[in-house]
Amino acid sequence: MDFLPKDPAILVSSVNMLLRDEEFDSLESLCYAFSREPAEVKEYLLANGFVYSEQQRQFRPIGFDDQSYGSIPKDSIETAYSFLHQKRNVYIHSKLDWQRDDIEFAISNYTDEMNPKLFEAISEGHSDFLHEHQYFQKDITLAVERLERMMNQE
Repeated sequence: MDFLPKDPAILVSSVNMLLRDEEFDSLESLCYAFSREPAEVKEYLLANGFVYSEQQRQFRPIGFDDQSYGSIPKDSIETAYSFLHQKRNVYIHSKLDWQRDDIEFAISNYTDEMNPKLFEAISEGHSDFLHEHQYFQKDITLAVERLERMMNQE
């Protein structure tokens, strides 16, 4: 295979086969071998109905098992979305460093206390998600997008 397919179903099948047959030891190594960013592949497939399971080392349809959103209470998703959406809007328009720092601190504390399954779903297993200054703006944008998709899945 010279490139990763663009069609979501064929891409999922190809990636899962390459990981299953142990041609690659991780999604990251597979993606880098094909000059793709793992986060880009995950986001593309999430938008097309597939979520990556670190434990299974494969993409699965959203709703396939307990790794999906079905086991997370709807009110937890809605509350997190409302809070993060509001804070993201202020954060991306703020020119005040102290205000942005306060938002980062508030979000970091919030995620430490949120439903662990919900945090796992929006962070895709990255424990430092929404906790590192250099990636915060990207992370909060991804979190809001993922929560919005989760609410639309309900």
